[in-house]
Amino acid sequence: MEFNKKKNILAVGAHADDVEIGCGGTIALHKKNGDNVYILVMTESSYSNYDGAIMRTTEEGKEEEENAAKVLGVELINLRFETKSVPYSAESIEAVNEIIDRYNIDLIYTHWYHDTHQDHRRTTQAVLSAGRRVKNILMYEPEYPAGRSYAGFRNQFYVDITPVFDLKMKALKEHKSQIKKLGGDYFMGAVKARAINRGYEIGSKYAECYEVVRVLMDS
Repeated sequence: MEFNKKKNILAVGAHADDVEIGCGGTIALHKKNGDNVYILVMTESSYSNYDGAIMRTTEEGKEEEENAAKVLGVELINLRFETKSVPYSAESIEAVNEIIDRYNIDLIYTHWYHDTHQDHRRTTQAVLSAGRRVKNILMYEPEYPAGRSYAGFRNQFYVDITPVFDLKMKALKEHKSQIKKLGGDYFMGAVKARAINRGYEIGSKYAECYEVVRVLMDS
């Protein structure tokens, strides 16, 4: 797979901020290289605890995801499923399938299949069913605690995001409500530390990595 051939890219997240955390640098690089990039968010992205405490309103989620997409210069699509209740069903599969067909998608980034968040996992199940004919599908590294699974993430495919790392972090900062929920500067430091660690593994400053569903080598 080559980054110098123009492609139609779909980055899928269950919630607003998932894409920026998992593959924000990679899609920024795609955009910089002239690809057509679309972020698909499955839920309307409000968030509340079991005790009713509201962590993000629907209005906040909409504003934050739109602002982040503007930073990255990509098109945003939201399917507005209920947060915590993304279905793996004909409805979700066909909704994703329609987007894949509409934009003639060449490459999909999605959640890791063994993620412990039910929305993340069902999103990927729907993506894999809908994207059965898509030639390139990569699963981005999960953020803890959703990454604490019975299986281990396999870092198989790396992207050097050094030229666009600051843009990734700028987009992520637009998700103010979620950064606050996850620990503020401590969380942002953890995101940076992981990018440094993955970069170290391939001899670059910053990187993101993926587990491969399938990748077609370009001629």
